[in-house]
Amino acid sequence: MKKFLQISSVLLVSVLYGQQISDYHYILIPDTFANSKANRYDLDKLLSAQLQAKKFIVINENSPESKNLCEYLKAEISDTGNMLTNKVQIEFKDCYNKSLAILDGKSRSKDIEEGMQDALKNAMMNIPLSNPVKNAAALQKESQIAENQIKAEENKPKQEVSAIHSDKAAFKPNNKAEIYHNGSLSLNKILLSNGEFILADPNSSAPYGIFKPSTKKDTYRVQLSDGTTTLGYLEDGKIVIEKTNSDGSLRTEVFEMK
Repeated sequence: MKKFLQISSVLLVSVLYGQQISDYHYILIPDTFANSKANRYDLDKLLSAQLQAKKFIVINENSPESKNLCEYLKAEISDTGNMLTNKVQIEFKDCYNKSLAILDGKSRSKDIEEGMQDALKNAMMNIPLSNPVKNAAALQKESQIAENQIKAEENKPKQEVSAIHSDKAAFKPNNKAEIYHNGSLSLNKILLSNGEFILADPNSSAPYGIFKPSTKKDTYRVQLSDGTTTLGYLEDGKIVIEKTNSDGSLRTEVFEMK
């Protein structure tokens, strides 16, 4: 039973890591890996093929997309094997050089090249198809543009007031900010397209949380500002977010509209 729970925990972590990776569209594979042993057996080409099969766009250090620092993840491969087992570790890092996921794969093939390639394929198994969402930096930029646009309209001369009301009426449905609080935090709820929204702290450079609809009504996949992924849902007009305590137990954080 204990072994079953350990295996289940590993699978759950792998799935969560995979979901975070699938939130991106671009993956950068460096010209050479930091781990010199990984620069053999065409592992870079195999990784590129595996990622493209999962609908990711693979870029290199000279690609124009690599200049958009927060729009891609960087993949690093390490040879972590020994004389008995071929092992590969794939690490994905974001634009802050923060490790988002570390995936391990192994193979007992006696042929080293074949074994290393099999190990890489096994490490990639739990990564789902690319299903990109807007990252925190892009969402914050979008919300800031919306806020600046409203302020600019409010500062226009009075003789243009009718035009202002017309523009603001067209602008409100997707960008109207509602204020929610939990007793200590006051956050703006900003509606985006496709049923997505964010909770943004006016005093922070990054959104508190990014909410993406799940298959269940009023239930969302939530990416928090620290990079963790959790669940959120709407209940009686409130926004509820599940969070994990240090001992592994769960608690809920409830935000009510002012």
